[in-house]
Amino acid sequence: MVLASIASSPLRKHQHPYQLALGLCLLIGAIPLLWQLAHGGNPIPQSIAQWHFLRTAADIFSVVVSALIFITGYRAILSVRKAATVWLGVAFLGVGLLDAMHLMSYADMPAAITPNSSQKQLFFWINARLLAAVAMLAYALPLSDSEIPYFRRRLALGLMLLVSGVLAIIGFEWSDHLPALFIDGLGVTTLEIRLEWVVVGIHVLTLGVFGVRRTVLEQECLMALVFAVALSAVSELFSLLPMATAQDTPNAIGHVYRVFGYLYLFHATFNEALRRPLDRIQLQNERERVTLSAAPDGVLWVNERGQILLVNPAMETLSGYSAQQLVGQDISIFLPSHLRESHAGSLRDFFMAPHPRVMGKMDLKLMRSDGKMLPVDISLGYWEGGVAERHAIAYIRDLTERKNFEESLRHKATHDQLTGLPNRWLFHLQLQQGLARAARTNLRVAVLLLDLDYFKTINDSFGHAVGDALLVQVGERLRAALRDNDVLARLGGDEFAILLTDLASVDEAFSVATKVLAKLQDGYKLQEFDVYSGGSLGIAFYPDDASEEETLLRYADLAMYQAKEAGRGTYACYSKSMDLRVHDDMRIHSRLKQALAAGNLELHYQPQVAVDTGVVIGVEALLRWSDPELGNVSPARFIPVAEATSLILPLGDWVLETACHQIAEWTRAGTPLRVAVNFSAQQFRRSDLAEKVRAALARSGAKAQWLEIEITESMAMEQPHQARRQLEALAALGCSIALDDFGTGYSSLAYLKHLPVCKLKIDKSFMDGVPQDASEATISRAIIALAHSLGLALVAEGVETDAQLGFLRQHGCQSYQGWLFAKAMSADKLSHWLSAGTDLSSTLVAMDDSAQ
Repeated sequence: MVLASIASSPLRKHQHPYQLALGLCLLIGAIPLLWQLAHGGNPIPQSIAQWHFLRTAADIFSVVVSALIFITGYRAILSVRKAATVWLGVAFLGVGLLDAMHLMSYADMPAAITPNSSQKQLFFWINARLLAAVAMLAYALPLSDSEIPYFRRRLALGLMLLVSGVLAIIGFEWSDHLPALFIDGLGVTTLEIRLEWVVVGIHVLTLGVFGVRRTVLEQECLMALVFAVALSAVSELFSLLPMATAQDTPNAIGHVYRVFGYLYLFHATFNEALRRPLDRIQLQNERERVTLSAAPDGVLWVNERGQILLVNPAMETLSGYSAQQLVGQDISIFLPSHLRESHAGSLRDFFMAPHPRVMGKMDLKLMRSDGKMLPVDISLGYWEGGVAERHAIAYIRDLTERKNFEESLRHKATHDQLTGLPNRWLFHLQLQQGLARAARTNLRVAVLLLDLDYFKTINDSFGHAVGDALLVQVGERLRAALRDNDVLARLGGDEFAILLTDLASVDEAFSVATKVLAKLQDGYKLQEFDVYSGGSLGIAFYPDDASEEETLLRYADLAMYQAKEAGRGTYACYSKSMDLRVHDDMRIHSRLKQALAAGNLELHYQPQVAVDTGVVIGVEALLRWSDPELGNVSPARFIPVAEATSLILPLGDWVLETACHQIAEWTRAGTPLRVAVNFSAQQFRRSDLAEKVRAALARSGAKAQWLEIEITESMAMEQPHQARRQLEALAALGCSIALDDFGTGYSSLAYLKHLPVCKLKIDKSFMDGVPQDASEATISRAIIALAHSLGLALVAEGVETDAQLGFLRQHGCQSYQGWLFAKAMSADKLSHWLSAGTDLSSTLVAMDDSAQ
């Protein structure tokens, strides 16, 4: 049962049908043989000479098989249980030597040192059997599978030879002095029988270990191991039978079973020490072949002469050559002809002082079969295959995809993603290079900055998709208008930059600017829309204007804004006056900000007078600024600076707050006046404008009925729906609304009547030519008639002559303001007259005379 349980799974696993059949036959056949011999029968009658020959042949064969087990076990390679196999081989060297001594101790053999005897014979026999049994048990146990050093192998071999030598001396010299193992006429002694049973017990224990470890040992020819131990145990059972006959049949049969046991053990050790390692080597070779075939990188095996010995499929794909074309060729086949000689020297240097090289050290080029150069990275390995055999293995990685990816990243980092044009960083780099070249050649460089006109309006009106499409088409048109060596870049938003190098004269740049602007004048078909957008160009020259890139760009930017102020759709060249103007603007902004914080601003008030009666019906609040450094600064100078820097918002808040406090003060003094306050476009676009006005009125205590909000006609028409909401919210507070600069914009009269406007103001530009200029007089009459038809009050600005006043009185304009009546004055001057209650014009004349 134990034997069947041990052998069942491995036998099926290893599939050795002949060895299995022979082993089973031997084991099954042993049963009737043991039965007959135990009952005094002789199943195989032979002569004594035949039995002696059979016994001797079996002993000789056992010695030979033991030697084979030693050789295969001691020289085990690539074994899973290499240590156990080596120890088994060393042990069977001792078994073979003891069996040889046992053979030499037969009575019919020549005497060795001392006369041969059954005592000497059995001494060597039992020691050989014990050593073999212990060795097979040790092999079955889970010993360490670590590698055995060469020194330990030799030490174990020496120890085994020493032990065998000691046993030889004892057996040949002093066997008669040992406890008796055989008595002539009586047979074997009890001691010998017990030792034989010990051997049988060890074998049974070994079979039990095999049964426990059958899963672990199933790959180690467990069937042969089981039969080796089982047949050895049966051999011992034959030796335990009484040997009363001369033929000594049990002993001879036991020798035969021992031989078969050793043969099975040799089969197992040969399988473990040689055949299975060879299978592993073959499997390893197949694994390496599959690995090489599946490797994504090309692999080359090269000898020291540069001859290709092996390539993998990936290398065939990389190079365009087949394996048959590459094997045997020189490695220089992958290099252009002019590099082959130097590479041969590098190859010699490598094999003279070999050193591994990992990927990433150097990018190289490999020439394919079609002549194309392929970017690759190479890793090198080195080994020596034998005497004077040196080899290198190269792993070659195709860098095409990585190079393309790097180039893509480089392009994305240096180019605009929308238009594909160089970006600001690359333009700066190319400008630096252009300036350096110009310094050597004494030629000019021009920087042109282009800003699209009305791009924000197009973007807001048609959407960002249309705006993006416009930018792409603008880039294409600009590129078509330039030379191949001219640089075009998109700096961001709707701003483009052009770099013109190697210019002999400035006229070349002017010609390019004219051509570029003409290209932008044509319409753009974007989705289902026809869009028109021109551009404004600013130009700066090296070395005429500046020699540094940042300064050139700044000057070109100044010139571009000058082109926009000149009416758009044109170009302007930088001049020093632009830079002075910018510095002046910066100074004004700084001083104005300080003046606002320090309270150094002042509101003056210009009276608005009834045409018929001459009574002051209101005033317009006008901002005045007198600076300690700059002197009196005109609003026409500092207001545009404030609007350009967003300082207009806090400035407008201050004007509103101051005007409301003045309204409250005049009201408390019993001389209330309506005060008109001008709102800037940025103020008017604020969503919380009505709330700010309400809060200012509340803080000052002024009544809304005395506050008049003035906005320009263009502000009202820019976004009519938003303007209507704002004005309605202000009117709801009780404020009156006046439309300033009327007639200078493009009002929709149909829409104008829906605005909560109560007053129109005729712009001063129309009054300047009245009444001499017939066209301006006609326009003024039309505005007056329009106001009458809409039921709106009317104020004429800039009235400076009696003729102008007579014209207004003749055509029914209700009120006016201007120097004819009074200039704008401080609140104190105006309050002084209001408190006096006299004719304002005469009072002002008197005040002016006293001031003189």
